[in-house]
Amino acid sequence: MNPAETRSERPFDGKEIYFSNSMQGVQNQEKDFGYKIIQYLMNNGAHVLDQHVGGRDQEERDNLFLVDNGFELNRGDKPWVAVEQADVKLVDKASHIIAFVDGASHGVGAEIQRATDLFEFGVDYKVILCLVQEDRLKNLSWMVRGKESSKYPNFHLETYKDLEEAKTKIFNFLTMH
Repeated sequence: MNPAETRSERPFDGKEIYFSNSMQGVQNQEKDFGYKIIQYLMNNGAHVLDQHVGGRDQEERDNLFLVDNGFELNRGDKPWVAVEQADVKLVDKASHIIAFVDGASHGVGAEIQRATDLFEFGVDYKVILCLVQEDRLKNLSWMVRGKESSKYPNFHLETYKDLEEAKTKIFNFLTMH
């Protein structure tokens, strides 16, 4: 049983979470993995700023994007510009970043970099947790692994085996930071 499930309080109250995960899917990751993590975070009191990332299908992602950002995903002739601006705004608003780095994703890398840049330039201190499945650690980008240095005390990299262990790592991270 997960530690948070044994408590009656909401241990993540007051946490503004930016959830980062590949929206194109990661090979061998449960289809609704992101959805389950986001539900876990919210059920324990966190405010997840970008729930759309955990949408279980495109329609759900589109509907949640509207809720998260106040506008439809496919507005205008260049929706990627609006999405990039919305993501940057949400990363800037977050107190914590939780990123799953199990597969290649330019977006996840950009979001992690944004948060570390804010720290490095003395603008904002966001605590970052990157989670990678144990068997994928050896293939993890060195740009992500390199952030483990003392230069980024706000950056934490953890491995996990399954959904329940990922929840435990998140619980420990959010209750310590």
